[in-house]
Amino acid sequence: MQETLFTTHEVSRFCNVYPTTVIKWINEGILAAFTTPGGHRRIKKRDLIKLIDDNNMPMPDELTRGSQPRILVIDDNIRILKMITTVLQAEKDWDIASVSSSFKAGVVVSEWKPDLILLDFLMPEIDGFEICKGLKANESTKNIPVIAVTVLRDAQDIKRMYACGVSDYLAKPFTAGALVERVGKYLAVKV
Repeated sequence: MQETLFTTHEVSRFCNVYPTTVIKWINEGILAAFTTPGGHRRIKKRDLIKLIDDNNMPMPDELTRGSQPRILVIDDNIRILKMITTVLQAEKDWDIASVSSSFKAGVVVSEWKPDLILLDFLMPEIDGFEICKGLKANESTKNIPVIAVTVLRDAQDIKRMYACGVSDYLAKPFTAGALVERVGKYLAVKV
């Protein structure tokens, strides 16, 4: 697999400094780099991450994010969280996080930036209806697909879920196959 390389301009954007500062770091040995036959400097991703870590600089999400899709599971039942995580990890190379508190969910969504959210709608602090409304009202999270994973089966409840902005609905209990198929549909992968 080819290693990711950055130009001095890209590094300057990540570090919020001028390109001349990046060149100075390279010249002073603060940042490892090599020069192409054309005289251009290139910085390996791992060297840039080391510089940022060593100097306690804010780490841009784009540097640490892997290529696998991120799935956030929100459910107050720890047993359900573990079961969903185990099923999804066994099936695909998906990056999965789980939280059992609606309050923690907000922090994880804003910091971790998932590609898909599996949301229980019967939560003790803030229910799934309110969580989903909040996600869909926020410019940075409104396009994240949300799958309702819940015991609610009443037609009115399901209608309310879709009105809040869910992309899909999966009733508990469900099969592992149904879960994987539904998640794969929203992550545009073959399952």
